[in-house]
Formats: sequence, C-alpha cells, structure tokens
Amino acid sequence: MQPQASPLDQLADIHLPDGVSWWPLAPGWWILLALLAIAIVGFFIWRNRKQQNYYRVIAQYQLAGIYADYQQTQDAGAYLQALSQLLRRTALTAYPNSFKASIKGKDWLNWLDSVCPAATDKFSGEIGQSLLSSAYQKNPQVDVNELHRLSSEWIKLHHNYRQRIPAPKKLKTNAEANHV
Repeated sequence: MQPQASPLDQLADIHLPDGVSWWPLAPGWWILLALLAIAIVGFFIWRNRKQQNYYRVIAQYQLAGIYADYQQTQDAGAYLQALSQLLRRTALTAYPNSFKASIKGKDWLNWLDSVCPAATDKFSGEIGQSLLSSAYQKNPQVDVNELHRLSSEWIKLHHNYRQRIPAPKKLKTNAEANHV
C-alpha cells in the first residue's frame, strides 16, 4: 500500500512580496530634504555676511587697543591721530570703490555722520570736531570716553557698500516751512 500523500505537501511555498522601494519618497522625507536645503542655504548666507563684516571685528579690536594705550599714557593727541587713521582705514574697507581718502575737514565729519544712522550729527558736533583740530594741539582737551563710545558705535553700525544708505533728508526752505 502506498502511503497517502499529505495535504501539506501539496501546498506551494510562501512567496514574499517585493521589498519596499525608496522611490517615490514619502512626504515626510520631502519636508526633511526641504528643511535641510534651507539650512544649508541659510548657513552659507550667514557665513558670507560674517566674512563681509569681519573688518568691523578687527576695527573694534584695534579701537580697544588704541583706547588701552591712551589709558596707560594719557596722551590724547596720539589717541586722536590713531583714531582718525583707524576710522579712515575702516571707511576705505567699507567703501573700497567710492570713498575718497582725500576728504578732509567738515566734509569728513559729515560723511561719517551720513553713513551711520546712529551717529547723525554727532561727528559734526563738538565731539567730532576734536578729530580735526585737537590732534595737532600740544595738550588737547577732549572727552576721550565719549569719542571712544561714538567711534565704537560708528564702527558697529555704519552702512557699508553692500548695504543701502538711506537718502539724505531734504531740508525744507522757509517758504515750504511756512506753507500750511
């Protein structure tokens, strides 16, 4: 007698489905890729701005060194000369193509005021005037602390050639001022 075949032997093997494909990506992966792309672009923009404004960091360190030298020697004339040179070097770096290094006197102080919204009319005032005249006096009487604060503020906040400079305000004439 022949053994009877088991019904289990008649079953076919189990066929597994194909592996899950990576393509097309699920919406969560698309969102993650978009966030990654935004982060990469943001990083490069941040790094570019940091490199473009690195001259400000160097100028601040040099300003601190000039001020430290003044505090040791109490020589206001040397401080004013070094400060004037530092401001001109910073201006040449901020405006390599348009700044005229030969600018002098009131025009120099007005230019410093015009490129920094926070320093409006401060360099043109009494404090800024000391940059012009006191550097050449034997014993200048200058408020060095205020001049140092103003210069530090100018280095930190001035517009450079990559930034838009606000248009100068138009002064009203007497006829316009009286017109209602």
